Amino acid sequence: MAKFNLIVADCPWSFGDTLQMSRIKRGASAQYNTLSDFDITNLNVESIAADDAVLALCVPSSKLQVGLDTMMSWGFEQTQTFIWVKTKKPGNIFKEIKKDIRDKIRTASSNAGFDLKNIFKIVRQELDGLDTFDLNQSLSFYMGRLFRQTHEIVLVGKRGSPYSNLKNKSQRSVLFDVNLKHSAKPEGLQERLELMFPESQKLELFARREREGWVCVGNQCASSLNEDIRDSIKRLKSI
Repeated sequence: MAKFNLIVADCPWSFGDTLQMSRIKRGASAQYNTLSDFDITNLNVESIAADDAVLALCVPSSKLQVGLDTMMSWGFEQTQTFIWVKTKKPGNIFKEIKKDIRDKIRTASSNAGFDLKNIFKIVRQELDGLDTFDLNQSLSFYMGRLFRQTHEIVLVGKRGSPYSNLKNKSQRSVLFDVNLKHSAKPEGLQERLELMFPESQKLELFARREREGWVCVGNQCASSLNEDIRDSIKRLKSI
């Protein structure tokens, strides 16, 4: 029977939303097949978890309590959170600053001719201005009924005592990375967990792609295409 020391799960939560902009549906169910809170909470993940294991469970802000209930039902105790902060594309963060530098150089050149010393002075002043750059300017802007959501939460929990497998203790609990297509997550979480637990048996539930060193299951994943996650878990139990 397969037993995993490290499990990541990005569940297809159902929101009961029918958000629509003109003819474009924006709800989760319009992007992928969802599962009810009951179905997710009652997945038999505990049966394929090692006695000493770590779970990283992606949870929307509006589902925090359900996420905590799910973690407990799967046999884990929540101990930490990991936060993905959604940023603008790297090329856009300093776009306005670069434009401002170009405009000032163009103006200075046209007023006084090509004066290299003056241009260096302008660039130096602009670079000095970066000392006061506000990191909030790099944040993306997404939906939200009160605050506009700019982050996603991962509940981190443990089962037993997995700390003897921890090889790297310098990984931070916050990831700054750009937003991808709907509901897709950057790979920074997995990359950090691999450094922390390089020797662990790793499983990703509801995966959309294969990843080297991990067992990946999900109905959009090549090795388990169109397979119900409950059948995937049963199959893993029989290995």
